[in-house]
Amino acid sequence: MTEYGEGEINQMKWQAYGQLARLKQKILMLYQEVTESKRPWGEAAQAEIETMAAFFQTCAGLFAVPSALREKCRRIERALLKKPHNAERQGALLEEMFEIHELLEAYIGSRAKKCSTCKSDVFFTPIPAGYEATRKQCGFPYWNADFQLESKENYGCPVCGAYDRDRLMIAFLEEVRAEGKERLRMLQVAPSPAIERYALGREDIQYESTDLMFTGVTFQADLQDMNMVADETYDIIVCSHVLEHVENDAKAMRELYRILKPDGVCLVLVPLIVGKQDTEEKWGCSIEENWRRFGQGDHSRLYGKEDFIRRLQTAGFYVNELGKEWFGEDFYQEYGFDDLSIMYVATKAIKLVEREENKEKELQELRAENKLLQQALSNVNEQLSGLRKSVGNDFAILFRALDNLGYEISDEKFQERLWYPKIMSAEDTFREIIENKKSIARFGDGEFGIMFGEQRWRFQGKDEKLAGRLKEALQSKQENLLIGLNDFYGDLSTWTKRAADGVRIYLTPEVRKKHYALLEHDREYACANISRNETPEGVKRQKQIWEGRDCVFIEGFQTRMGVGNDLFDNAKSIVRILCPAENAFDRYEDIYNEALKQPKDRLMLLALGPTASVLAYDLARQGYQAVDIGHADLSYEWMLRGNHNKVPDKYSNEAPEGYMVEEIHDAAYESQIIADFHA
Repeated sequence: MTEYGEGEINQMKWQAYGQLARLKQKILMLYQEVTESKRPWGEAAQAEIETMAAFFQTCAGLFAVPSALREKCRRIERALLKKPHNAERQGALLEEMFEIHELLEAYIGSRAKKCSTCKSDVFFTPIPAGYEATRKQCGFPYWNADFQLESKENYGCPVCGAYDRDRLMIAFLEEVRAEGKERLRMLQVAPSPAIERYALGREDIQYESTDLMFTGVTFQADLQDMNMVADETYDIIVCSHVLEHVENDAKAMRELYRILKPDGVCLVLVPLIVGKQDTEEKWGCSIEENWRRFGQGDHSRLYGKEDFIRRLQTAGFYVNELGKEWFGEDFYQEYGFDDLSIMYVATKAIKLVEREENKEKELQELRAENKLLQQALSNVNEQLSGLRKSVGNDFAILFRALDNLGYEISDEKFQERLWYPKIMSAEDTFREIIENKKSIARFGDGEFGIMFGEQRWRFQGKDEKLAGRLKEALQSKQENLLIGLNDFYGDLSTWTKRAADGVRIYLTPEVRKKHYALLEHDREYACANISRNETPEGVKRQKQIWEGRDCVFIEGFQTRMGVGNDLFDNAKSIVRILCPAENAFDRYEDIYNEALKQPKDRLMLLALGPTASVLAYDLARQGYQAVDIGHADLSYEWMLRGNHNKVPDKYSNEAPEGYMVEEIHDAAYESQIIADFHA
C-alpha cells in the first residue's frame, strides 16, 4: 500500500467525505440501469466506474479506517477494474458497493470533528507512528493509548497545529477572565505555539514566556530557581510537559507555587500512564535507555498519577483534576476528546474560606457534632476536580457540593432531617437473585431521565409510552421482582473519586427532588450496581446467577455479551434474541412475544437499556426469572483491559464512539441467535 503523509491523509479524508453523497447517487443510477435493462452497463458508464474505483482506492489508503473495511475497499476497487461482462455479476457488485458505502459513511462521517481552538472542521492527525514504533523497539512497556491526554487518533489539528493538551488547556483558559482586574498576567514555561497565539490574541492577558535553553522567549530561566521573578507575580501559569525534564521537580514546583498569585491557577501537565501509581525516574541514562524507561529519548521521569498529585500537594498546591465531568460530555464528543483527556489545575485556594464566613461557621459547628464531617469537608477540596468555574470569584458549584454533604453523613442526627431511599447491600441483592430466584429491573439516571421527559443517550430517544411503562414497573409490588436503584443517594465513601464527583454534580437538589417524587419512603430497594463488577470477587459472585442455567440473552444488536471472554462459560446453554441497538422499545411487542416462546425454567438475561427494565417487569409477571444485567459484560471487559475505553467489537453507550462497532465472524455466537429484530 502507498504510504501517505499526515497532510495528504487529511486531504484524502475530506475528499472521501465530500464524495460519499455523490457516490451513492452514481451507484443507484448504475444499479437501476443494470437491473431494469438486464444488460451490463454500457461503455458510457466506464468513466463513472473508473471514478468509483479511484474513490475506493482512496478509502483503502486511509489508515484511520478499520483494516477490515480498507480490505473491502481494495476488493471492490479490483473488481471494478476487471470490468465484468454480465449483468448479474455487475448487479451483485453494485449491491456490495451499497453495503460498503453505508459503512464508509458511518465511519468516515463519525470521524469528522471540530477543533475547539480554531473552530475548523477537521480530521485530526494521529500521533506520529514513529513514536509507537520506537517505544516498542526499545522495550517501553506501555502503548500510546495508555497515556492520559495523549490521544492516539485525535492528536493534532492540521489547521492550527494545536495538540490535544493545548486544545484542552485553551478551553479551560476560556473560562478564566479578568473580572475585576485590568489584565491577567500569564507565564508559559517552554511555550507551546498554539497557546502563545491564543494568549497574545486575548486583550485581557499580558503574556510572557520562559525557557532554560531556547531564545525567543520573554526571559530565560531555570524553573528550579527563578529568583528574578517576584513572589505572587502571575495570575496564570502554564507548565505543560516540562517537569519530566527537570532534575529537582520539588524545587520547580515550589517555585511555581511561589510566583503564583493567591487567587491564580497553574496548569501543570506531565506524561501520565493510566493506572500507574508510582513515579519512575533515573538521570544520566542513554537516549535508548530513556526510550525504554520513560517512552521518550529526552525524558528522565515517568510520573504515576497519585505520586504526581502528592508532589504538587507537598509544594503547597490544591490539585484539581478536570475531565469530562468538568468540561461536559457534549464538549468532549464535538471536539474529539476522550475519557483519558484529563488535565490538572493547581491553585493556592486561599480565598475559599474567606468568601463564605457564615458557611464556615456552620461547618465548624457540625464538625464538633459529627466525626464524619471532617472527612466530608476534606472531600470539598477534592471536588475542585469536578467544579466548573472554581477559579476567580465564582464558587457556585462549590455550594452544590456542600448541598450534598448532609446526605453523605449517614448518622442518626442527619437521618432525622434528611431522607434518602433504603437500598439493600449488593450481597443481599445477589442472595435474593441467586437463592430466591428473584427477577430485577434496574433504574439509573438514564431511566429516570426518560421518565422526566429527557433524552440522556443517543441509543434511546424520548418516548412517552416508555416513560409510562417505566413508572409502572418502578412502582409495582410484584413479589418476585426486585426494583434496583443506584446506591448514590447517601454515603459515597465506597465509590471511586471520579464516580463520586460525577454523582455530586448530577444529583442536584432539583434532580434529587424529582427522584424522590417517584420513590417510596417505606420500601427497601435492591442494589442496581450488581451489574457493574470490576473486581474478581464481584465477578465471581455475579457468575453464580447463571451457574448451570439454560440462558436466554435478550440484548442489543452488537452488544455480544460473553463473546471474546469467559464471563458466561459456566452457563449450561445460551440462546440469543437480538434487538435494535438504538430505540429498542420501538420493537417491544416483537421482543416480548418472542421471549414468551421460551420455557419458563430458562433464565432471561437482559442488556437492553431502559427497555430491559420494562421487560424484566413484564416477564416476572409471567413467571420467568428475568435479570436486567445491563453492563455486566462491558464491566468485565474493562476489568480485563484495565481501562474504560471502547471495546472495538461491542456496542457501548458509555465509551466515546462506542456505537462504532467492528464486524465479527463467530460461528458459536451466530449459532446461538434464535431471533433477530434489529433490522
